[in-house]
Amino acid sequence: SNIAELAKTMKTHPGNVIIPFFKRLEEKVHFDGFMVGLENFVQNLIKRAVVKRKEMDEERAREEGIDLKDIPKEERLGPGGLDPVEVFESLPVSMQEAFESRDTEKLKKALLEMTPEEAETHMKRCVDAGLWNEG
Repeated sequence: SNIAELAKTMKTHPGNVIIPFFKRLEEKVHFDGFMVGLENFVQNLIKRAVVKRKEMDEERAREEGIDLKDIPKEERLGPGGLDPVEVFESLPVSMQEAFESRDTEKLKKALLEMTPEEAETHMKRCVDAGLWNEG
């Protein structure tokens, strides 16, 4: 649905497929596919913007010495709608220490000490609160 993919299928330089690309968009099936791809891109961009804003707010708060608890709950909610302060405080101490030190090895060790279900639940909540980014 984009110029790079079309160039790859036609085994040619992307500059050579600009006109054919727009000709294909005149066909409803290709236009609909393009619009679906565009909508997915926009949704991913919006999700990333929410996460990035939260990261920037947290960084600013650390630099300025502002406690996240001073920020209204509505403004600090993560991408999944959970409050990072509440989620952090509900984590086992070993995970809290790993997050505070930003030590991924320590986090892995803490997770391995739990049952898989418990580890998955904690990490899902961390993602929903914006404490951890998947991928």
